[in-house]
Amino acid sequence: MGTEAEMMEREIGDIWLHLIDVANLLGVTLRAIQKACKQGKYKTERVKSCGQKGFTYQIALSSLPPEAQVVWVNQNPKKARTLPEYIRNRLSSQAQWEITRLMSPKESVGLEMFIKENLKKRLATKIKAIQKALSSPAGTKKSEWIRQVASEFGISHKTLYRDLKIYREKGLAGLVNPREKKGLVAWDKEAIEFMQGVYLKAVRECGQVSKRRAYQAVIAEAEKKGWRIGSESSAFAYLRSLNPLLAKYACAGRRALDNVFYIMREYKDLAPFEVNVGDQHRFDFWVRDAETGNIFRPECYLWLDLRTRLIYGLSIARHYDRYLMGHAIRMGMMRWGMFQSCYTDNGKPEISEYVNTIINDITAWGSQVKDIAELYKTDEGYVIEGPDGEPIESVSSPQMWHRRARAYNAKAKPIERFFRSFEGILRDLGTPGLVRGLKGVAEEKALADKRLKHLIETNQLLTFEEFLINVFKAVEIYNQRRHAALRRSPIEELWRAVKKEGFVPRYLSEAEVDFVLLARTSRKVQRGRILLNHTWYQGEALSNNNLEAGLWHLPDKTEVEIRYDPFDPAKVIAVLPDESVRRLEPVPVSSMRNRKKTSELMAWKRQMIQAVTEHYRRLTRPVSGIVEYSKRTRQAKAAARQAKQISQIDFEQIKQDAERMVKESLEDKKVVPMVSKRPVFKDEWEYYRWCLDMELAGKRLTAKDRAFMAQYEAKMDEDERQYWNIHRRVYGQEKQFSKGGER
Repeated sequence: MGTEAEMMEREIGDIWLHLIDVANLLGVTLRAIQKACKQGKYKTERVKSCGQKGFTYQIALSSLPPEAQVVWVNQNPKKARTLPEYIRNRLSSQAQWEITRLMSPKESVGLEMFIKENLKKRLATKIKAIQKALSSPAGTKKSEWIRQVASEFGISHKTLYRDLKIYREKGLAGLVNPREKKGLVAWDKEAIEFMQGVYLKAVRECGQVSKRRAYQAVIAEAEKKGWRIGSESSAFAYLRSLNPLLAKYACAGRRALDNVFYIMREYKDLAPFEVNVGDQHRFDFWVRDAETGNIFRPECYLWLDLRTRLIYGLSIARHYDRYLMGHAIRMGMMRWGMFQSCYTDNGKPEISEYVNTIINDITAWGSQVKDIAELYKTDEGYVIEGPDGEPIESVSSPQMWHRRARAYNAKAKPIERFFRSFEGILRDLGTPGLVRGLKGVAEEKALADKRLKHLIETNQLLTFEEFLINVFKAVEIYNQRRHAALRRSPIEELWRAVKKEGFVPRYLSEAEVDFVLLARTSRKVQRGRILLNHTWYQGEALSNNNLEAGLWHLPDKTEVEIRYDPFDPAKVIAVLPDESVRRLEPVPVSSMRNRKKTSELMAWKRQMIQAVTEHYRRLTRPVSGIVEYSKRTRQAKAAARQAKQISQIDFEQIKQDAERMVKESLEDKKVVPMVSKRPVFKDEWEYYRWCLDMELAGKRLTAKDRAFMAQYEAKMDEDERQYWNIHRRVYGQEKQFSKGGER
């Protein structure tokens, strides 16, 4: 919002905004801003203008509410990044954090890395060693500390120095050094492509051919051109890895590709963050479903940062399931950055296969997920606390801690105490539908039941969507409200860590965060597409240089791993059997009414088929004919065609013979008029002969007869067409002589 001319920096060190810009930031009218300036609500300055009064107001950004400052920072990221420190210090903690978030680098290690277990382990070890090497204790020489850390992780100090240098220059991506699989190196590329071309052409011309014959063909060609070739088994390996799309085209031609690239048609979603604790919670409020009217209590999964007491991530649904935990982590990572460790309560949903895979992948970022009981571990065992936080007893194992802590007092955990405060904020916001207390007296319970019944009957309970708005209002209130233990708000505590301790948040690319935290399942490929939650998905389009894009090259019924967002159908990723990653998108569907969309899809289909055919031609172009066909058949056909050709001399001779025969018949017989009665025809030839004779005799044909003659003539070959032309000429002569005889 605003331009450089509209935002001016004064010598006193602030950002000055025009009234209309402030009105847009706050979402109010210009008149309301003018009135607020007169009342002295904002820090203002009078400047000259061309209006009637000759002046107008400008408002200092630092005097606006924190939410408006954050909006300004997000709308002007380039301006915000370059603000001098003395101007940033005047802004709210929330705005300063947004500027810090914008200035923080984004780290990326590559999606394929999360598939390879050995890479994840090596990278996690490197990150731990680097992080420890960077935090050398005061009074310790850097070189001694580097050697000590290297010895602890079982690597040389030179290796650690090299990793530190790479990390400073390139970040996490520089530390990833995947080892590529070695291919078959005994072959020249030309030899492989020639062999594949021989095989494809033989399949196209013969229908079926052995791989050994293609190998024998490349041996002969390699001797002529000096190519390097490998063993027969390696040749079979290359032919087995031949792109299935090429094989389909060779076997069944364009129709096979037409079936693969079919168009679907329808007739109709500590340091800061060093320790986060998470738990599920059911809210103490009843809400209603806007569509069905059913009453239920929403559930959520929430992560809380123990250092700043910030609400790190929150995800709400009608019922708790395993995906809420990952969704809550994602919200926190995108807003606040990467965490170092998360502690969860190890309830049944949390220890599901989905969460275990997340825990396994998160280690690649140098993060950990642990049992919350580890927070209470001491030399004597695992301490159980009472409601006031005082130690009650000590147990020997995390499993016993869970049993005893729950039985003793479930509210002893830090996050359980937080939920009590959070529910209090919701009550202060005037949220209706509070669940009655189990410990209340009978009269209080009866009154609470009566009140809830009245809310249900009058539809005054909040809908689930309206309750969500209240929850996120409560999140902002909690993050900005003074915390008794911190003596400041959580957001101010976070900014204090940035300012005083040099804390720098780590942000990861959104693609990698999604890849790790998305829900996982498996699907079988069906003609280059997969079906997920009643929706078809496909990968990117093919090109002549890349026939392995998307899932098109995978044989039908190949099982692939699918990662998807249950709350966003557009986010779907496929992991192929070779551990490569493909992004998928919903298949565009056509309609009988939408001609433009149909045309676009037909153009896409032609592009896909053309990519395969061009690649096929490139492979088969240098290969000569594979099958030797009979030459006699071709010669015999040419001779027969030549025999059927009638020269002009032959035609004149036939014409003279015909005239002579007609003249003799006229002399001997009296001409009988043609009977127009319609006979029954045994075939199309007889039907056409009758129609032609009727036409030459001057009789009138029906529309059906004329249509048949046009269709039959369109199917004639050259020989048959010449025969009927001669028939027309002969019949014309006969008719002429007939008239002469009558005369």
